[in-house]
Amino acid sequence: MSEVKAATTTRSRIANTIEFFGPQWFGSTMGTGAVGIALGLVAAQFQVAALLPLAQFFVVLTAAMTVGYTLPWLARMWLYPDRVWNDLTHPIRSQFFPTMPITLIVLGLGIARTMGDVVPAGLMEPLLTALFVVGSAGIFGFGLLVVTLMFTNDEIGTEHGVFAWYIPPVSHLVVPLLGFELVGTYLGGTATGQLVFLVSMIALGIGTFMFLFFGSIVLFRYAYESLPREKLAPTFVIGLAPTAVLTAAIAKLAHALKGGVGLDLAVEPLVPALKLLALMMWGFSAWWFVLTAALVIHYVTRRTHPFFFTWWAYTFPMGAFAISAGSLGNFLGVDALAYVLATVTGLLVLVWIATAALTGRMVLRGHAFTPE
Repeated sequence: MSEVKAATTTRSRIANTIEFFGPQWFGSTMGTGAVGIALGLVAAQFQVAALLPLAQFFVVLTAAMTVGYTLPWLARMWLYPDRVWNDLTHPIRSQFFPTMPITLIVLGLGIARTMGDVVPAGLMEPLLTALFVVGSAGIFGFGLLVVTLMFTNDEIGTEHGVFAWYIPPVSHLVVPLLGFELVGTYLGGTATGQLVFLVSMIALGIGTFMFLFFGSIVLFRYAYESLPREKLAPTFVIGLAPTAVLTAAIAKLAHALKGGVGLDLAVEPLVPALKLLALMMWGFSAWWFVLTAALVIHYVTRRTHPFFFTWWAYTFPMGAFAISAGSLGNFLGVDALAYVLATVTGLLVLVWIATAALTGRMVLRGHAFTPE
């Protein structure tokens, strides 16, 4: 009887995991991948070879988590379509669906940054191209779906606007990070490279204007409505991501243009303007980083800030900010920005460790896969 009961309990736990495996879980893979990329940048800029294996560990962990999460994520769509539809039409949970394809782009960037000596040279280009194609398709698809459902849902109001609404814009902004990397390193001067460049530029335009449009709604809500409940406090840090990703994208754009994209573009006259634009974007991210700290202090001292799974929202934006500092430092030739990269990466690792430990405790206690 005990064996039958144990088997029944196991089946029940698996069913609950699948049924309540919400789209937000890929926020943890995004953050984990960002840690690997940031550590890889620190290892390269400070020539600390001992950090490279740690960076590679986080990239491999990202790949393992992505595979592990994709199985219940896909099974849920087949077995519990009503649950998936409820998430898609929810004003906040719906915004997390693009995190899955974002993870594929982040994984590609992590592999490109840290696995050059591990992945065979002949495999690197097709692997990164495959991640770019699948990730971009998912980002464009979910972006259109989520925004269409938002526009047609009359129950969504201004009071629902939180920084999770930045995720669809950010998803499009990360596409050119891998696209420009491919063009600048592997596909320059080819027809495939030109196509990747065009897709990346289209995604950059979509993400930039979505960020501006949705950003105005969210800032209006934060200024004139009451602050969101404590569970959503970490999403404020997502405000770092758009301009941080844009900073890195602009630096990579210059790299891609030098690699050759055709279109009769003169590279050198564009570079000074790109440098100024990247610096301006990063300046806003730095300001937002300080503003985020002030708001977190407000929640901790005036309200409460207990652990929720939304703490994973701290990781990817912080990683994006760290990476943008390293990218900008290389682009401008400003060595001081490497110390910003190292400092924020150190803080990011601490946040990741705390969030991963608390998430593990939540899973072990059976609180992770339950109705919200």
